[in-house]
Amino acid sequence: MDTIKIKRKIESTHLEIAELENWLGKEVDIIIREERSDSGPSDGSAAGLLSEFSDPDLIKDEKMGWEKAIKEKYGNR
Repeated sequence: MDTIKIKRKIESTHLEIAELENWLGKEVDIIIREERSDSGPSDGSAAGLLSEFSDPDLIKDEKMGWEKAIKEKYGNR
């Protein structure tokens, strides 16, 4: 499966993409994703990159996460 990545500023609802010539007549998936201007910490660390996926309701369960996982897997032996 071939993949291409094209970065463009969208200025119209009609796009001409010459790079798609090899895919004419084929079934493809087209995904458009807005580029983020805040690419995370500039110091190279990964701190905070996953904060948008956090669930405050689950944070309280993190302290007992390992114990809970072992009990679910092995039960009370």
